[in-house]
Amino acid sequence: MFKTMIEEMKLRNFSPQTQKVYLQYNQSFLNFARKSPRDVSGQDIRSYLLHLIEKQYSSSSINLAHNALNFYYGKLLRKNVKEVPFQKREEKHRLVPSKDEIENLCTVIKNPKYQLMISLLYASGVRVSELVRIKLQDIDVERKLLRVRQGKGGKDRYTILSVRVIEQIKAYLQMRPYPSNYLFSSRDGHLTIRAVEEVLKSAARRAKIQRATPHSLRHSFATHLMESHVRDSVIQKLLGHKDIKTTQIYASVATKHLQEIKSPHD
Repeated sequence: MFKTMIEEMKLRNFSPQTQKVYLQYNQSFLNFARKSPRDVSGQDIRSYLLHLIEKQYSSSSINLAHNALNFYYGKLLRKNVKEVPFQKREEKHRLVPSKDEIENLCTVIKNPKYQLMISLLYASGVRVSELVRIKLQDIDVERKLLRVRQGKGGKDRYTILSVRVIEQIKAYLQMRPYPSNYLFSSRDGHLTIRAVEEVLKSAARRAKIQRATPHSLRHSFATHLMESHVRDSVIQKLLGHKDIKTTQIYASVATKHLQEIKSPHD
């Protein structure tokens, strides 16, 4: 049924994850509407999105579903679905791990490989999907840079590395059980995203930190750079954000400047 959409997504070089999510939402929508794609109207899409709202989906998830349906019905089937509005994203105050909490995460882990994973997530701000695909040739020790190949949006970029994490990389490479082009290798290629998530979940439990995830370490990277007065445009490039507005969300998280203000009550 969605053969044309699958082919079009491949031609446009959509990531495998985007293809998967678009297909899931389109199938979910048809199950809800109980109509053939040719009979679907803008009102059906509106009803489905309202259904997701009632199910308490987040605004980002609802907008993702909207994009998936727009792609198939608007772009491919040429239906008029423009009258359905997108959701305004809710503004949530994100809690990110502090430097001390990240240090505790590394302390409770004794495995050098797992310590390096956590350090790299924080030191470079890479996504977990980018972390597991790091190859040895992507690491520039002399310039303290990491090349992220085919990140989100299919683009290459560079991000930074700390002196400390470079020393960890050198030490880890000398003790790996088997050679590989991947930094975090497994017998089948590279480590899985799920494996990284489980390691961090276990470490967070032992360190008694509730909000430690691979993505929260990326948030910490951006927030702490912003608190150090690094320009938004620089952080945007390091994170690989397409829109600087996404980067500027971290301005609402940064609190160091607030800690330096003296209360009138003092």
